[in-house]
Amino acid sequence: MQVLSRAAARDGALRRALRAVYEEIDASAGTGALPSPAALLLGADPPGGRELARGPVGLQQVAHYGAAVAWQRVLAGRYGPPDALLAVSFGELAALTAAGAWTVGAGARAAYGLAGVLARTPGGLTLIGCGEARAAELAARAGGGRVAVGCVNSPRECVLGGPPDRLAAVEGLAAAEGLSAVRLHLPFGSHHPELGRQRGEFEEMLRGGPPIGPTAVPVYSAVAGRRYTPADDLAARVADCLVRPAHLPRILALLAAHGHTDYREAGPGSALGRNAADCLRGTGARVHGAGEERVHGTGAERVHGTGEEERERGQRTVTTDRTLDELLHGRHHPGRLPRLHRALARHPYRVAEAAAEREPYLYRRLRSLLRALPAAADLHADPDGLAAALAWAAVADPRLGMTVVTQSVLGQGSLLRLAGARKDVGPELGAVDAGDLRIGYLVTEAGRASSHLGAGTVAEFRPDRREFVLRTAEEADVKFGGVPQYPGPRGAVVIARAVDAAGRAGGVFAFLVRLADHDGPRPGVALSAPVPVGALPLSYHRVRFDGVRVPEAHWLRDDADLDADGHLHDPRTPEDRLRRTLAVGQDLWGVLPTALAALARQSAVLAVRHSRHRETRAALAPGTPLLAHRSQQRALLGALADAFALSCAAARARELLAAARESDAAGAESGFAPWAAVSRPLSAYKAHCADEAERIIAECQRRCGHAGLADGNRLAGYHGFARSFDPAGGDSRLIRYDLGRALLAEAGPGGPPPVPADLGDPGWWPAVLARHQHTLTGWLRRATAERARGGATPFEVWNPLLDRAAELGAAYAARLAAEDLPRALAALPPDGATDALAHLAALRAADRTAGALLRHRTLAPGELAGLENALERGYDRLLPHLEQVERAFAFPDDIVLPEGFPEGFPEGFPSSSPGGPAREGRSEGPNTPSEQEFPE
Repeated sequence: MQVLSRAAARDGALRRALRAVYEEIDASAGTGALPSPAALLLGADPPGGRELARGPVGLQQVAHYGAAVAWQRVLAGRYGPPDALLAVSFGELAALTAAGAWTVGAGARAAYGLAGVLARTPGGLTLIGCGEARAAELAARAGGGRVAVGCVNSPRECVLGGPPDRLAAVEGLAAAEGLSAVRLHLPFGSHHPELGRQRGEFEEMLRGGPPIGPTAVPVYSAVAGRRYTPADDLAARVADCLVRPAHLPRILALLAAHGHTDYREAGPGSALGRNAADCLRGTGARVHGAGEERVHGTGAERVHGTGEEERERGQRTVTTDRTLDELLHGRHHPGRLPRLHRALARHPYRVAEAAAEREPYLYRRLRSLLRALPAAADLHADPDGLAAALAWAAVADPRLGMTVVTQSVLGQGSLLRLAGARKDVGPELGAVDAGDLRIGYLVTEAGRASSHLGAGTVAEFRPDRREFVLRTAEEADVKFGGVPQYPGPRGAVVIARAVDAAGRAGGVFAFLVRLADHDGPRPGVALSAPVPVGALPLSYHRVRFDGVRVPEAHWLRDDADLDADGHLHDPRTPEDRLRRTLAVGQDLWGVLPTALAALARQSAVLAVRHSRHRETRAALAPGTPLLAHRSQQRALLGALADAFALSCAAARARELLAAARESDAAGAESGFAPWAAVSRPLSAYKAHCADEAERIIAECQRRCGHAGLADGNRLAGYHGFARSFDPAGGDSRLIRYDLGRALLAEAGPGGPPPVPADLGDPGWWPAVLARHQHTLTGWLRRATAERARGGATPFEVWNPLLDRAAELGAAYAARLAAEDLPRALAALPPDGATDALAHLAALRAADRTAGALLRHRTLAPGELAGLENALERGYDRLLPHLEQVERAFAFPDDIVLPEGFPEGFPEGFPSSSPGGPAREGRSEGPNTPSEQEFPE
């Protein structure tokens, strides 16, 4: 709702409509003693979605109802009255009000009454990433007859309802089969046949209030599955929402049959519009956004007619809900990025390879950065904010970026996610925020690098002292990771296997361990000499534990417990415990792509500047700038386009992280590593983005010659950072293996999806990759089945097929990223530069993959015949926008200038491109969208 308030502050029509609607609600005296929504939401400090939910019963529902009614008024003023209204779930109330069947006050009283019923309604709701038939099958298999499909949002998304424990079982089954399953942050159920008593209560309440009159505009109901008629008993039909499912694809098909082809979402939300677009893909219908800023949470959609006037004007229909800066850097409070910029500019970059020089320098930079950031809990609650902190730190100094990964993302993230109580680690969190304690993350064991399925480090519980004793049992169990050398308190989150007082081995947990203080390593901690890593010089050590004492409060126990006798009680299986302990990987995978995309963009900018000012001496064209050569243009224009595609994928990863944090599904079975079981799509983004960033930066290095190798010019550090995340943060190769294995269980019957004939169609490349994934899945399924029929063991089945599984996993990740390009364009204002970047990025990806596409017969040679010419036209299309793109992608000069070059960049890298100096700040856009408040 804070985003809605900011939208109102910038949009006078919306502000006036909200105030008018909320004043009508206040005047109706039918919503009990609720505080005025206008005073709350249009005031100086509007509450967020969770704050609103914690308010008096009914406040959240009345606020959302009023917002939807106000948005509909704004849309009617801008685009004319609607031909029809589509009501989905809670949106029934706003739709009937907008259609004239109720006054605003009467609808608000209904929303308030419904809130009272819901507050006494048992159950929960889970968003699941599959179609209706499969969702029903999962519910039948694991729901014990009490889980039902409550909402069908699209062919690929449903909402299940039922008792929380039954939903957990279905979520576990879904995760085991590679499907996303997210528990909605709602303390009640809905759309469930067991809620007949609550339905009766609500209907009786409606009948006791103002009568529901006839509608002046046709209203289509996703619950009724049809258009309401004058003969309908609308009180009964509205009450049906508590017990009957809402089916969006079915009602949209009916609307299409009745000639409705243009849709606008009457509310600041985007979920319905996104689902409608998914349902209507390929039909020629168009789904528009409600405004430039949107939040999840309302339930009414507006339907328009054919839209001939817009087509005649040739306007591009888009859903503009973010600027390019917001796509690249995320949405933030207006002062957030300028503060980050100033903190990083305070200390110029230094190569500083020697630890005695490097460690104090990095410590000063880290303290400046921490002072500019919110407290850890607030930072982790905002994926855009956490991603921006990592991205800007990595661009300023990749070593600082890696410190942010280990300390802020993984270390503090583990404390926030897994501590039994926040007070147990509150002092340590505060000390890290203040820069008084530095912590790392020690998961890797020297003898098991890349795989974390069998932690050998042991934490034995001593009930007399209520503490654990940490031991390194064997040489293979020695931990390896970054441990700062700078004097002062240092610690780490250490991953170890718990053993209780009875000697019974439990699951793998995280422990907060003090490694060193001002006097050096603490008793029982042995640090090796620094292990040199040239690609990313930091203080890496091997760490051995011999009787290190860890208080029980620093056992990051999550929902496990130890009784008075020291016996461990864990409600989770060992496999699920490992997944939970390493779930902080989700945070890394959600924000790391933003940092990798930032490094790729800055590398491309540096290479373009080098090429523009570097003159060639060859006889062919002496004195000509390197950038005038077509081969250099192809490489660097292509790098800019590929970096844009990476940025679109990064934006999607942040969105997925925000959704994944609401899930507490039981984990899928781990295969070669636990990462795909933690989060299949986010692990795929991590592997794909690390690989792409390394490729882009390496090409930029090569195109800069000697200047690309100099440490002071940052490209070598950028490449080292990207390269390190091939094995780090979850080994990308193992992730691809497990992705390929998991995808076999999901693929259904049917032929490959159709591919548009036009290479310029934004849907062409995603469709090609969807067909390629289908082709690879079919081949791998047949190959594994054939080997299994011969009596082969699982190892014998998979051992010769792992590379093919990795190829399938890579195709899946590439498909996700390909789909992000048109999704990002739909959210941006129309612009020739971004259109050209997206078009070229898709063509280049196809060119790089052409061999595999032809080898596996995903495409016939003739289907790629025009690719080379299309690529050349793509470069020509982007070239006029080069300076615009360069300015948009470049970070401020004062955070990327190395020390000793106060007047400009070192050789080959001038400090700014033609068109003006670097910007002082970045996007001042809105905060991230709030949570989805109602099932859609």
